[in-house]
Amino acid sequence: MQGSIYTAFSDMVVEKMGMEQFNELIEKTNPPSQGVYTSGEQYLDSELVNMIQALSVKTGIVTEALVEKFGRYLFNKLYDASPIHISTINNLKSFLLAIDNLIHSEVTRLHPKAYLPTFEYETIDDNTLIMYYSSKRKLCHLCIGLIFGAADQFNEKVLIDHSECMHHGASRCKLVINFKGQNE
Repeated sequence: MQGSIYTAFSDMVVEKMGMEQFNELIEKTNPPSQGVYTSGEQYLDSELVNMIQALSVKTGIVTEALVEKFGRYLFNKLYDASPIHISTINNLKSFLLAIDNLIHSEVTRLHPKAYLPTFEYETIDDNTLIMYYSSKRKLCHLCIGLIFGAADQFNEKVLIDHSECMHHGASRCKLVINFKGQNE
């Protein structure tokens, strides 16, 4: 997994809980990297999974909810560091539809070894979009958090129904996104 994910996770833990708690998390999980991450490097997926599980136990926050919270936090980090000019995209739906063709293609160009999820889309009506998420990592809850983070960025409200999930035997996750308009 790309180092930028790990640096954002460590930033979140330090920001919300303090450096001492992050060091305790590293000590408890004993990752091969020793908890030293740089954005451009690749790290074992298990390092993040182990830290999230340990943090879930420590905080009492269910793992899926913790991963969604991280996704929401991560969105701002990724958006601010985006290698492409995405500020011309002016609404959430357009942004979500641009992920595979615009954003992921640029990430792949810059980081050829990066493994990225894939998305398929189905537009139901002006206010409803179905995103089908596929990834061997099964980080659908991170994806949901990222969508909520994007909604915050575009000052929009959304409801997400996660009606089919790889964690429950589906071949891909089905995310039905209802756009509710501007936040008040």
